[in-house]
Amino acid sequence: MRVGFFRPLLFAFLAVAFACGGSGSGKTKSKGSMIERGEDARGAYERALLDFRRGDCLGAEPIFRDIRREFPYSRFAALAELRIGDCQFKNEAYPEAIQTYRQFVRIRPSHKEIPYARFRIAEAYYNQIPGGWFMTPPRHERDQSAARDALIQLRRFVVDYPDDQRVPEANELMEKCMGLLAEHEFYVARFYLKRDAYRGVVSRLRGLLASYPGSGVEPEALLLLGEIYLKLDEVEAARQALNELVARFPDTGEAKRAQGILGKLAQG
Repeated sequence: MRVGFFRPLLFAFLAVAFACGGSGSGKTKSKGSMIERGEDARGAYERALLDFRRGDCLGAEPIFRDIRREFPYSRFAALAELRIGDCQFKNEAYPEAIQTYRQFVRIRPSHKEIPYARFRIAEAYYNQIPGGWFMTPPRHERDQSAARDALIQLRRFVVDYPDDQRVPEANELMEKCMGLLAEHEFYVARFYLKRDAYRGVVSRLRGLLASYPGSGVEPEALLLLGEIYLKLDEVEAARQALNELVARFPDTGEAKRAQGILGKLAQG
C-alpha cells in the first residue's frame, strides 16, 4: 500500500525534473523563438553569424529575425536586419533583399553600415538583369528596367560615398550597365532604321551618346548618326557627328570610314 501511495508522486517528480533539465545542456529555447533561454543579443547574434558564414541561412535567418524582435533596442538588432537582407540576397530573393535593405536605410539613416546597405541594393538590382541563354533573345534586346535601376543606384552610391572601398566595384558595374543600355538603344535605333524612321534613329542615338558615355558603343553610334543626317540632307550636322568620331576615336574602323565620308563631302 505504501509503495502504491508514493508511486504517483515519484512519477510526477521525475516528469518535472526531466522537463527542467532533461537535455543536460542547461539551456532551452523560449517558446516560439530560436533564441535560447538566458541568451543575450550578442550571444544569439554570434551563434547565428557562425551559421551564416558557414552558408546555413536556413538556420541563421530565423535567429536573426528573433533578435530583431526580442532585442529591438540592441545594436545587434540592426546588424541582424542586415544579415536578414544578406540571407535573402544569398538565396537570390532580390526584391525581398532590396526591401529589407531599404527599410534599414530608412529607419537607421545614421548607422555606419548605410553605405553597405546602399551598395547591396544596387547589387541586387544588377543581379536581376536577365542573363544570356541560347534559347532566349540577346540581353540587349530584352527588358532593361533592372539595368536602369541598378545604374541609378550605383551612380548615387558613387556620388554619396566617393571614398568608400566599394567604389571601384561600383564603377565596374556601372560600366557594364551603361554598355548594356547603350546596346539596347542602338538595337532600337536599328529597328527604326529598318522602317526608314530616320528621326527616331537620330533621337535614339543622341540619347545614347548623352546618357551612356564610356559605353563602348559611341564610335558605331556616331558613324550611324552621321550617315542618317546625310539621309536627312542635314550636311552640317553630319559633319559634326563624323568629326567628333574622328577626334574622339581616331584608331577605330568607324573613324576611318568617317574620314572617307568627310573627304567626299569636302570634294563636293
